[in-house]
Amino acid sequence: MGNDGARAAASPDLMPFGTEGSVLVYDALIGEDYSYARYADYIGEIFEKHGAPPEPIIADLGCGAGALCVELAKRGFDVVGIDRSPHMLGKARELAVKNGMPGMLFLEQEIDAFELYGSVGAFVSTIDSINYITDKRRLRRLFGLVDNYLSPGGLFIFDVNTEYKLSKVIGDSLFYNITDDLCYIWSSGYDRIKKISASDMTFFTRGRGGAWERSDEAHRQRAYSRGDIETAIAGTGLRLAGVYGFLSHARPGAKAQKANYIIKKLRTGAETYNGKNRQQKIEAAKPCGRDGKRRQFK
Repeated sequence: MGNDGARAAASPDLMPFGTEGSVLVYDALIGEDYSYARYADYIGEIFEKHGAPPEPIIADLGCGAGALCVELAKRGFDVVGIDRSPHMLGKARELAVKNGMPGMLFLEQEIDAFELYGSVGAFVSTIDSINYITDKRRLRRLFGLVDNYLSPGGLFIFDVNTEYKLSKVIGDSLFYNITDDLCYIWSSGYDRIKKISASDMTFFTRGRGGAWERSDEAHRQRAYSRGDIETAIAGTGLRLAGVYGFLSHARPGAKAQKANYIIKKLRTGAETYNGKNRQQKIEAAKPCGRDGKRRQFK
C-alpha cells in the first residue's frame, strides 16, 4: 500500500463526506477504525453513568450514512438523524429501510442551524463532526440549540479529535490508500496559531464498466480544548459532566487522539443562545418512530 517517501496511515478520519463520489468510500474507510455497535454500547454506558434520557428519543448531529442511528434504534431508541449532505442522507435512508426501520426520520440541515419538531432526550455527535465547526461563534450557536431542544436532565455526547492528533499525528503529512476499487490521496497541514487542520482529498472509485471516477474535497477541522468547550456552553443551561478518552471512562492522556465529552442540561425556561433570550415553547410532537407513526409525549 502506498509509495516510497509518502506517509501512510490506517485511515485517519474523513468526515463529513459531502460529494456523491466520496459517499461511495465513506463506509469502507470509516468502518476500518470505528465499530458503530461498540459506539452505541458506549452511549448506553454513559446513560447508565450520567443518567438515562428523559425521553427515549436521540438526535444524531452529523449522522452521515446513518450507521449509528440504526444501532441506537436496535437498542430501543427512536432516532432523528441530521446531516447537511443529501447524498449521505440517501445512504442513511437506504440503511434504515434495509434494517426494517422505514419510519426513521432524517433531516437535511446544518448541525449548528437545525430545527426539530420537539424536545429530545439526548443528542449525540460522533466521528469528530464537532471539529468541522471551525468558527467559535457557530459552536456557541450549536450549543444554544442543543440547550433549547434538550429536555432537562438530558445529555449531549460527542467526540473530538484532540489538538495532539491534528497537530502531531495528522500534522503536515501525506496519506494515501490504494485498493482494487478505491484510491485516495490526502495532503494535510496544521496552523498552530489558528489551530486549524486543513486537508485536501482526492478520491478515485471504480465505476460501472471498470472506469475510474474522481472526486475532490477540502476538509477543515479546528482543535478544541476543554476550556474552549466550557467557554462555548457558558450562559446556557448546559454544564460539562465529564471528559473521557475515546470510548473510555478514564481521563484522556496527553497523547490521546480523541476525547468524548459529556454535556448535561440543567435548567428550563428562558434559554439563552446566540446572544439572545428565547423562550422554550416546544410542541410535544415526537418525530416519526421506527414504525413510521408519530407519537406524543409529555
